[in-house]
Amino acid sequence: MTTKQNFLKNLGIVVLSTGLVACNGADERKAKYMEEGKQLYQAGDYEKALLAYKNVLQIDPKDWETHFQIAEALSKQGKIENAFKEYSTVVAGNENHVMARVRVGQLLLLNRAVDDAEKMVGEALAKEPDNVEALVLFAGVQAAKNNSDGAIMTVERALKNSPDDVPATLMMASIKARLDKVGEAITLLKQTIEKKPDNVALRSMLAGLYAKNNQIADSEAMLLEIVKLEPQQLQHYRTLALFQVGTKQVDKAEATLRDAVSKLPDNDTAKTYLVDFLLEKRSPEVAIAELLPMIEQKPQAYELKFKLANIQLAQKQVDKAEATMKEVVDQDKLGPSGITARNKLAALYAMTKRGDEAKALIKEVLDNNPRDAEALTLRGQFALGENKIPDAIADFRSVLVDQPNNIGVLKMLAAAHLRNNEEELARENMEKVVAVAPGDETARLDLVGLHMKAGHQDQAKQQLEALMKANPKSLKGLEALFKMELSQKHWDKAQEIAKQVQQLSDKDATGFYMSGLGYQAEGKLEASTEAFQQALARKPDAIEPLTEMVKSYLVLKQSDKAIGKLQQVIKQQPDHFVAYNLLGGAYLNEQKFAEAKTAYTKALNIKPEWYSPYRNLALIELAQKNQAEAINIYKKGIEKTKGALELVDDLARLYHRDGQHEQVLALYEESYKLHPDSVVAVNNLASYLSDFSAGPDSLERAAKLAEPLLQTNNPNMMDTVAWVAYKQSNYDKAKEILLKVIERDPQSPISNYHLGMVYFKQNDPVKAREYLQKAVDKKVEFDGLNEAKDVLSKL
Repeated sequence: MTTKQNFLKNLGIVVLSTGLVACNGADERKAKYMEEGKQLYQAGDYEKALLAYKNVLQIDPKDWETHFQIAEALSKQGKIENAFKEYSTVVAGNENHVMARVRVGQLLLLNRAVDDAEKMVGEALAKEPDNVEALVLFAGVQAAKNNSDGAIMTVERALKNSPDDVPATLMMASIKARLDKVGEAITLLKQTIEKKPDNVALRSMLAGLYAKNNQIADSEAMLLEIVKLEPQQLQHYRTLALFQVGTKQVDKAEATLRDAVSKLPDNDTAKTYLVDFLLEKRSPEVAIAELLPMIEQKPQAYELKFKLANIQLAQKQVDKAEATMKEVVDQDKLGPSGITARNKLAALYAMTKRGDEAKALIKEVLDNNPRDAEALTLRGQFALGENKIPDAIADFRSVLVDQPNNIGVLKMLAAAHLRNNEEELARENMEKVVAVAPGDETARLDLVGLHMKAGHQDQAKQQLEALMKANPKSLKGLEALFKMELSQKHWDKAQEIAKQVQQLSDKDATGFYMSGLGYQAEGKLEASTEAFQQALARKPDAIEPLTEMVKSYLVLKQSDKAIGKLQQVIKQQPDHFVAYNLLGGAYLNEQKFAEAKTAYTKALNIKPEWYSPYRNLALIELAQKNQAEAINIYKKGIEKTKGALELVDDLARLYHRDGQHEQVLALYEESYKLHPDSVVAVNNLASYLSDFSAGPDSLERAAKLAEPLLQTNNPNMMDTVAWVAYKQSNYDKAKEILLKVIERDPQSPISNYHLGMVYFKQNDPVKAREYLQKAVDKKVEFDGLNEAKDVLSKL
């Protein structure tokens, strides 16, 4: 061998040796970190155990056993969602890891995903047919599928392999209790407790079964033994106290909670349990009297101070609650409790309409921690309330980066997208809500509504079917299904659903009201009146069936029946102002103006702040050519209803028709003063200022008033902003907005007219002619029609 060959050979040996040493070093470090993690886990220090396990993964990212141990530690910390992800990672990466599959299956079963749990436990048992935990899980799946015999056989297999296994014993006892064999379940648990006297889980189930069997004294004795076994576990005291409250031993319950405070003097949560008990079973004054000395003894007990603030808020002692939270801010500065106190104060300020103070606190929090979820949520809510939709969306999305399953924020984000006309994004977020909280009926129904609005009938029906499968007696679900069948003109199916609702409760009016609506939509008006009558027989003061019954009678030209029914209702309920209002309408239908006026006046005497009778009385005067009297009625109504916008609009139309523009402006100015937060009032004033108040100052004011209307995404209100811009000769801005308006409402004659005029001013005759012609072709009267025709003739 040459010298060169010897050199290369020796070099290869050195490299190989170095590699082996390095490999051995890595293995040693892995083993060291793994052992350290296991010791910390066994000592209950799960946070540090996680750090040790993560060091293992730095060396070997595909060490599946370490991933599993991380999941176990996360589970112990109560971070179930994160634990589930880690368990699932192991399942995906290692086809032979049995316990990861068992854990995933257990969590799936807890979440009622029975079929998925069955698949997972099947994979586990295929690898280890005698694995006791897998067998217990399989028994749980079988029990969930009502296969009690199969479940018992499976648990017996588990107990044969491990006769005193606690989870297997608990599962067997649970199945027997479910089969009403409570005595056998109790005997089984007592036998196992003799062998494992210190096991709390066995004793807890036995206490529950004693209670189910009405063995109250035995149940309480067992709960007392659990407290003696683990006197440092606060939950045991709480369970015993709740049992004592449930068995009407309130004094004993108080003694139990006081014992917990005595035995666990440093546990602030024990103190809050006692305070909560006193609040509910004694009085707020007693609770506060107990709480104040606790805080005095331990001024840094922020949990107790937050409890005090909550009680003060519930008692409407806003100033005291504010002072309590400010005290926490002063003490903890920018510590965790100081930040929490700022967030709570900001929410309090928002609730008491002190927006600037709330925003200042939110800014303090976010300057300290830009990712604070509570502050971001509050800032997003402010933005949403102020129609700053993009800002709200940005804040809600920031929260969801760290809390992807925050249901409240997902719902608010969906609402923001909806207001921004981003319906698909709104649906996506509501789908996430339903995935996280499948039992949230309101969320699922909102999703149904979004699908219906988009014309996705099949998806809407799927969501409703899922809702009804989870809760076949869901009244809201049945009502939504009824509306869907009605919209598709499936009359028979709609009536079937109405009958289902009737069967849920024969004494409830809802099912009969639905039936009446179904017959009404189908054109079977006689049948509808009978159904509405059935609804009223069950709920005589119900407004909706009475209103619809009157409608049906009037369409049938049976005003006498409508009047007779309403007089009968009024005789039984002399203060039924809605019935008087409907009676006025029935008389008006017969041109009996005097009788109609009497009925409407009676409605007003009962409820003078309701706008509808004023409106109807004014219409009677207008029908009789008494415009001056109609105006007087509108004025009186506006005064009594504190500026009802419906009456303001009606009166403004009268003034406008007569060319009394100053009166319209005065009316809209007063309406804006009364309702500064109403987009309708803002739109009315800005629009009229731009058209009928000359001068650049008025236009400038109109522009400032109108600008927030862009955030509403309402075509009519956006049109106002555009027209003000047009009046200010800002044609580019006007065109940009009007193109969006036309996209949303292409048939609007006035918006087509406005866009045509913009193009005319920009010397684009082709586009101007196109949009002005569309406006004129609608054959609808609108302000500016003559100008549109005049410009068209010039073009």
